[in-house]
Amino acid sequence: MPIQWHKTTCPYCGFGCGLMAGVENGKIIEIKGMPGHPANDGMICTLPANSVPVFCAEDRLTKPMIRRDGKLSPVSWEEAITHVASRFQEIIETHGPGAIAIHSGATCTTEEYYLMNKLIKGCIGSNNIESSTRLCMASSAMGFMSTIGADAPPACYADIEQADLFFIAGNNMAISVPALFARVARSKRKNDAKVIVVDPRRSETTGIADIHLQIRPGTDVALNNSIAHVLLKEGYVNEEKVAEYASGIKDLKELSEEYPPSRASEITGCPEQLIIDAARMVGRSKAMLIFWFQGYNHSTQAVFKNNTLHNLWLLTNNFCKPGAGPLSITGECNALGCRWVGGLSHLLPGMRMVANPQHRQEVADFWGIPTEKLHPVPGRSIMDIVSGLHSGDVRALWVIAANPAASLPNTKWILDGLSKAEMLVVQDIFHPTETTKLADVVLPAAQWCEKAGTFISSERRIELADKIIDPPGEAKPDCEILWLVARAMGFEKEFPYSSPEDVFGEFKQITSGRICDMNGVTYERLRGNTGIQLPCPDVNHPGTPRLFTDRYFPRADGRAALLPREYLPPKETINEIYPFVLITGRQQWHFNTGVRTKRIPYLHQRAPDNFVEIHPHDAAQLRIQNGDEVEVSSSRGTTKGFAQISGRVLQGNIFMPIHYGGAINNKDARLANLVTNNICDIHSKQPEYKFSAVNLKKSQPC
Repeated sequence: MPIQWHKTTCPYCGFGCGLMAGVENGKIIEIKGMPGHPANDGMICTLPANSVPVFCAEDRLTKPMIRRDGKLSPVSWEEAITHVASRFQEIIETHGPGAIAIHSGATCTTEEYYLMNKLIKGCIGSNNIESSTRLCMASSAMGFMSTIGADAPPACYADIEQADLFFIAGNNMAISVPALFARVARSKRKNDAKVIVVDPRRSETTGIADIHLQIRPGTDVALNNSIAHVLLKEGYVNEEKVAEYASGIKDLKELSEEYPPSRASEITGCPEQLIIDAARMVGRSKAMLIFWFQGYNHSTQAVFKNNTLHNLWLLTNNFCKPGAGPLSITGECNALGCRWVGGLSHLLPGMRMVANPQHRQEVADFWGIPTEKLHPVPGRSIMDIVSGLHSGDVRALWVIAANPAASLPNTKWILDGLSKAEMLVVQDIFHPTETTKLADVVLPAAQWCEKAGTFISSERRIELADKIIDPPGEAKPDCEILWLVARAMGFEKEFPYSSPEDVFGEFKQITSGRICDMNGVTYERLRGNTGIQLPCPDVNHPGTPRLFTDRYFPRADGRAALLPREYLPPKETINEIYPFVLITGRQQWHFNTGVRTKRIPYLHQRAPDNFVEIHPHDAAQLRIQNGDEVEVSSSRGTTKGFAQISGRVLQGNIFMPIHYGGAINNKDARLANLVTNNICDIHSKQPEYKFSAVNLKKSQPC
């Protein structure tokens, strides 16, 4: 029988590449890029190209398990669902709705986020729902909200080929978003576009930069303020025109006076002339496209970084036109969908806010529940959920498609919190993971290609990832598990669905008239095309490539906001005991905590162990040689890796990948998060993974 090819969407980063999955005898045997797809046009990167082994890996979960006498033992689905539902009900009756929390990954489908929200916010009455979106994109969302009034990236991928300047901040896109990088590099070659890269490390991406601003970690606000200073001083800003579409230029101008390039150079470590050259390049640009990523958002000043970056495109009229604007790329495939469905503790479905009385009324009316059922105070962020586990205010945590025991910072504190849960339910595709090993109940879930649902990419493109093959054993789609638990808790009327398509049909109605309007989207329509850019209000609508082209923003006066933000140093500082700054990040060969990728032999062989990137001067001072095992320690713990001596990092900085967990309680620990700090941006509640004060030394033989 010939291979049957099925259209699907990549489950890794948020760029949203189109893929083709080849099926033979009921099994996926090959995955390739989809020619003609508007994101990747046939290109495929390392991760999806090597994903086939994930479907037949030995550690796939195939039966539910309940912990008894300290051991996880297989049980029937009926017993597992009844047990989870009854324990949740007991905890709610004893401790109240706020004692229940959900934490999910940002690779769940739009439909799954909707069911999680409806269950915990609309039925249980708790706002304690979080996702790994909090860990990567919460600051971008808050930045957009405060600058333009909505969490809505206005630009699109088609702008790449029309830009004359790319401003790339806080990411090595060459390895984390290869399809995007390929398009940027091609545009640079063909169109003679310029490239500015802001990154504390030299990387594959900085290799194409005309200007690399190698700043000290966490100093982006000072840099952006200084670029604004030069733009205003040297006449690149039409202040009268800017005032028509943006408020605050007077206050921003006053603040920028405090950030001449000389001062910014002292703060950032960048040469003064290089800052001036970058500002002039921005000022001369006719179509500047700005990309920023987790390097921006993993900071205690992350929202201010976003605001000051937005100031640059507003000052130079580089938005809402071909080739220009801000375009934040999400780290996981449905991080934007998660936010638009309300998958964070301060949000409600359809780009609504928990704290807004009108929004609560609209959602309550839609769900047919009393308004007072929707709590008016935002719930706990994921870090606050862990604090609640420590204090006893949170008693039960349901983890869905996430691995918080490895992904969250300050691992020992996280593990201590998880161990105090009266009920820890973990729903995933593999066991063991760092988190399933701690669970009271483990539920086997179907994964990508084994279930249906929609993803929304970073350019607001909604696509269908259809079911192509059956899941193994007794594994069930997450949607089905969610509605089974909800019904067992007594919410049969609220959860009448029989398919993800039913769920989508309900959810899209609550997006009517919103920027995320999906009422023109159907599964049938998505099966026949390569996605639709939202908003799409009716079935005849072609989708919306760019937002706010009329220069009207969803703020009270219709204008965007130029926001003057003072630079503040990172909350944690280096000292004699911990004299190095640790930066964490991604590799080409793995994704997040490696739950999927470490089970793929080819990827594991290419990157089997963690490493520590060290500047040659620092290595010489510590008598560390390439390949030596080294220890990285902070006030929170110690981890290890092999030394990679490289000029990629600044002196005094070290870099470790985030993908290695496993032995987190012994001397062989390789998990970077054992030493990272759990300080958060006060506005976005996003942790600061990119600045931790650590010590470094050569490991001693046992």
